[in-house]
Amino acid sequence: MTSRERVTAALTFEPPDRLPVNDSLWDGLQAEWVGEGMPAGVSPVDHFGWDIESLSLDASARFEMKILARGEGRLTFEDRAGYTVEKADGRSGTLHFLAHQTQSREDWENRTKPRMVLDDPSGTARIDTASYFCHFEPYPTWAEAKRKYDAVYSRGRFVNFVAYGPWEGTWRHRGLDRLLLDVLDEPEWCADMFATYTRLLVATLERGLSLGLKPDGLFLVEDMAFKTSLLISPRTWDALLRPCYEQLGTLLRRQGIRFLMHTDGRVWDLLPRLLEVGVEALNPMECTAGMDLAELRRRYPRRMACYGNLSVAGLLGERAALEAELQRKIPLGVGGGLILHSDHSIPFGVRYEQYRWACARAREIFAQASVQGG
Repeated sequence: MTSRERVTAALTFEPPDRLPVNDSLWDGLQAEWVGEGMPAGVSPVDHFGWDIESLSLDASARFEMKILARGEGRLTFEDRAGYTVEKADGRSGTLHFLAHQTQSREDWENRTKPRMVLDDPSGTARIDTASYFCHFEPYPTWAEAKRKYDAVYSRGRFVNFVAYGPWEGTWRHRGLDRLLLDVLDEPEWCADMFATYTRLLVATLERGLSLGLKPDGLFLVEDMAFKTSLLISPRTWDALLRPCYEQLGTLLRRQGIRFLMHTDGRVWDLLPRLLEVGVEALNPMECTAGMDLAELRRRYPRRMACYGNLSVAGLLGERAALEAELQRKIPLGVGGGLILHSDHSIPFGVRYEQYRWACARAREIFAQASVQGG
């Protein structure tokens, strides 16, 4: 199987020829790993044999990207998505959100909403191989974006288009604390913000499709939970966000594009709804929030694939405990339904040799379980 076929098999609960694996490293970690023995000048995707590659979609209001301060290892900037943030420069870590563009409903109507159109004055594409996060370089033209897409797609890996969902895309310009109040105080306004974002995301996908940029999957980044509960109630999700997901799901089903979603936290109460709107795989299945592959299989057999659930705590800990976790979880993917990924992303502190061993050992366990199952 190619990587594309392997991931597709996992998503459709068919037996893959080997365990599909993918992950993401914190910015700056690869440089540390090179110092620990990882070959320099090679991408993690190639080095670890990951099965998924991504391009990013930008469905933002495209405010001006502006660096406000830089020095002593820190970076403060205004982002096109509508927020100001201070963070470590060139390294992942805690994000300190300082301001958001949409301070009022008037701001939304007069400043933010009019910018959320596909053909903004820049005339550039909203799809790129570089992440939408910290994207300081100009976006490519649509023709350039197509050439980048072709290069990625030709490598035979499963290609995800990654984008913020309507909740995530909205709080970036409004502020999470304000949005949590808005859904109670001004639900009609929230519905308009969510719908406007979704229309732009759909229009971006459709423009790409018309030019031959068709992904294998849409990976929606949409954090909807704390470690103990959802951010908003299922009833509020039904009223304000379900229509957005239904619109996306309809487009993806019509085009034969898989629907994958990232959300941290404890999201058990949202899963029935995600299944109803067409979400096929859940990432990252955060272990510390009580998300577990075996329980997912018990509740939703052969319905929701797991794209994650490899404990970062295990990767940071003793190898014996990590071995026990792999032995418990990996055989559950023999009949499909599992793409191995950390239960968030790979942070500083995880050693190169530990991660390399975990990938190799997981594939060994999968191969052994496949023979025994056959």
